[in-house]
Amino acid sequence: MSEIDDDFGFDIVQDQDGHRFNAVTDDGKIVGHLEYEVIGQGLFNKIMAIPSVVTKPEFRGHGIASELATEAFSWARKIGATVDPICPFIADYIENNPVYQDLLDGPSDPDEFDPVS
Repeated sequence: MSEIDDDFGFDIVQDQDGHRFNAVTDDGKIVGHLEYEVIGQGLFNKIMAIPSVVTKPEFRGHGIASELATEAFSWARKIGATVDPICPFIADYIENNPVYQDLLDGPSDPDEFDPVS
């Protein structure tokens, strides 16, 4: 495993067509992503299901997954969606950051997730 510079920069970029938020380094590498699916229609009838968030092993411990979650939650609020935290990291993040608990849609079973194509 290679060492990375603690001062590396990254941005969170949404790929709406791919249903992802990507963490992209200054040199264009995708080092993490959060997958989502928005289910439902209307202003306040949407659920944002989040089945996974992934960070490349050599980039873990730099807050990338947390930044991906924060960006996804901000967008969920913007579109009037609640969050279904299928991913255990996302569920733990919301539990440990009460500011996001108003977004919860309720408990989930990852085996019941059926993404809409």
